[in-house]
Amino acid sequence: MRIATFITFFSVLFAFGCNQLNIDPAEKAPLFQVKIERFDSAFFSMDTVHTAIEIEKLLKAYPGFGQDFLTRILMLKKVDDTIGIKTFYRNYLPIYKDVQKVNAIKIAKPAIEDAFKRLHFYFPKYALTHHVILFVGPLESYGNIITNDAIAVGLQMHMGAPSKWYYDERIQTIYPTYLSRRYTPDNIAFSTVQNILSDIYLPSVKSPTLIAQMIEAGKIQYIMNACFPNAPDSLRLGYTNEHCINIKSQEGEIWSYLQHEKLSYSTHSTDIDNFMQDAAFSNLFGESLPGNIGKYIGFKIVDAWMQQKTQKGITMETLLNTSSDKIFETAAYNP
Repeated sequence: MRIATFITFFSVLFAFGCNQLNIDPAEKAPLFQVKIERFDSAFFSMDTVHTAIEIEKLLKAYPGFGQDFLTRILMLKKVDDTIGIKTFYRNYLPIYKDVQKVNAIKIAKPAIEDAFKRLHFYFPKYALTHHVILFVGPLESYGNIITNDAIAVGLQMHMGAPSKWYYDERIQTIYPTYLSRRYTPDNIAFSTVQNILSDIYLPSVKSPTLIAQMIEAGKIQYIMNACFPNAPDSLRLGYTNEHCINIKSQEGEIWSYLQHEKLSYSTHSTDIDNFMQDAAFSNLFGESLPGNIGKYIGFKIVDAWMQQKTQKGITMETLLNTSSDKIFETAAYNP
């Protein structure tokens, strides 16, 4: 089971873009239809008077995910821990009811299928699943999981930014508002594709320099943009509307600062965090810009490299496998 703990990128819709792809080569690719299974409904429709029998039925219906849900998501030591199961059921039944009111999958399914057709187009060798399992788990747990044969989506993390459940004092210490504002139905497709990309590509060694980490993040962002060509950039980047507008207008100043301070090849954790760590705002540039500005600059470097004539026809797989140093040295990025 491969798990995305970030749960998170994107929120408010808005028309003005930070960047925009002009070509969508995957537009006419066959639609990649997915099968939706409601594990959440199966779990919360149990007769808790006969919990042991009901869990046995659930495990037979969901032989892979059922056990993962009980032991890795609920963190129970045994699948027959009826006390633990009943406690979770009782505590989360109100959240499940609120999840049903939102009906997030109705909003998300068309975007998932459209993005999946593009993933299949760009990564034809990857065994992309047709199967999406919906569950409701602990708020402090996972929101998107890759199992052996499915994508599992935790709907508790997609109830919408105003949901009262995200403003619990304990939950706020884990997911402060700058993160929970992204927990919308629209985010399901984005976090799902992000998780799949982390399964497709995971650098064997973490890049030590700031510029390398920026470009690695930029590669993923470039592919995310290709998978969601019509989505607002605030969703694709995970920035607020204001941050998205400001980062475009201040791109040159950000790059000049990075060059003037000679930070490109810095390996200091503080420098890297200042550009790459998700935060409510930038430690360097204040509240007008997001914390993880390096993702955007990295994307712009990758985009500049991909727009060169020498890269005509390059595949996304080749992009991922091209060293960040080569991209940086030949991108001729100059905002």
